[in-house]
Amino acid sequence: MQEDLNISIKKELINFEAHIDAYYSSLNTEGVWLFLATLGCWGVSPAWPQLHAIVLTVILFMHRTYLKFNDKRSLKTISKDLESKIKNELDAGDTQKARLHDLQQIHNIKLSTTSQFKSTIIFFLCYTFLVVTVWHWFSIPKVY
Repeated sequence: MQEDLNISIKKELINFEAHIDAYYSSLNTEGVWLFLATLGCWGVSPAWPQLHAIVLTVILFMHRTYLKFNDKRSLKTISKDLESKIKNELDAGDTQKARLHDLQQIHNIKLSTTSQFKSTIIFFLCYTFLVVTVWHWFSIPKVY
């Protein structure tokens, strides 16, 4: 019984790692589309449609990213649920410690700030472009 549960939790940990990788990949892919859409938004001539277009672009980006995954929980929630399952369902001992260590390794390797930045650099560059252009848009005088 415990061995089956241990194998099941190992599979969940592997699936969690795969989910993280897919999430990062999705952010990078959608980041490219965000960049292209941002360029298109600034091609609109009157100022108020530009703002409307950029707000719509951000909403569509978040919606597309959200729809790509079956598990709609945040990575933090998934991690907490896994930790709770390990602590509550596995008997205290070496197996439980090993699975908690596996989960901690996922945090250290996949969910660290450095890892997140390196894995989603395309998204961060594209999002930075969006922020800088919006900032610039608000700093220049508008002709209505």
